[in-house]
Amino acid sequence: MMFSAIVADDEPYAREELIYILSQFSSCKVLAQAGSASDCISVYSKMKSDVVFLDIEMPDMSGIETAKILLKFNDPPLIIFATAYDDYAVEAFELGALDYILKPFEEKRITKTIMRIESLKNNKTEWTQAVNKLSQFLERKRVFKKLPVQQNEGVISFIPYNEILYCEAFEGGVKVFSLKNEYYFDGTLSELEARLKEEGFMRVHKSYIVNLKRIEAVLPWFKGTYWLIIEGKHCQIPVSKAMIKELKDILGLKFNC
Repeated sequence: MMFSAIVADDEPYAREELIYILSQFSSCKVLAQAGSASDCISVYSKMKSDVVFLDIEMPDMSGIETAKILLKFNDPPLIIFATAYDDYAVEAFELGALDYILKPFEEKRITKTIMRIESLKNNKTEWTQAVNKLSQFLERKRVFKKLPVQQNEGVISFIPYNEILYCEAFEGGVKVFSLKNEYYFDGTLSELEARLKEEGFMRVHKSYIVNLKRIEAVLPWFKGTYWLIIEGKHCQIPVSKAMIKELKDILGLKFNC
């Protein structure tokens, strides 16, 4: 049975490659493509495809967060995630709640995905169950608590969340600091904030996210401003005035320091 699709990926080459592969299947009709999460949501609101092929790593919003929004539409789509990180896919999708395809795309692997979609499309009850199962999965906490980062260009490694001391916005990306090393995260600070906000991290300044468990001291400064001393680092992280009250509440600072 025929099904319609939208392809969303911020990398034009990857997007065009996937569209080309999908065009080889007579059962798939690609309605549109999107280069960002916000574009994907906008396009879907107008076209309502059966399936959305969705990149996990996008600069304006993660694919996980985008999927949560798409699944709130009436008659939501089946979502197939695309990712370049095999380790992430294995752990994040181990429950079998959804399908995924790895970059670089392989026609043999995508064929299996198409066959699964076709099978579900032929059974409305199973299709609905698959969409609902995905929705339930996305409401759970992410089980793979590691961040994909680069230390040397072209090499992707994964740093456990609990080893991160703080993160700093840097030239369109984010520097990630641990006790021993400095890494680069190819995304925005807002995207990283969404990933880490339930893991004991806080965005204390427009340019900084800190691991609250790694705060060693709070340094009062003039005119009611504060700096944070981070464990194991000879650095001071500024706290924006808008975040001071919330931070003091979290840290249990009842006195006026």
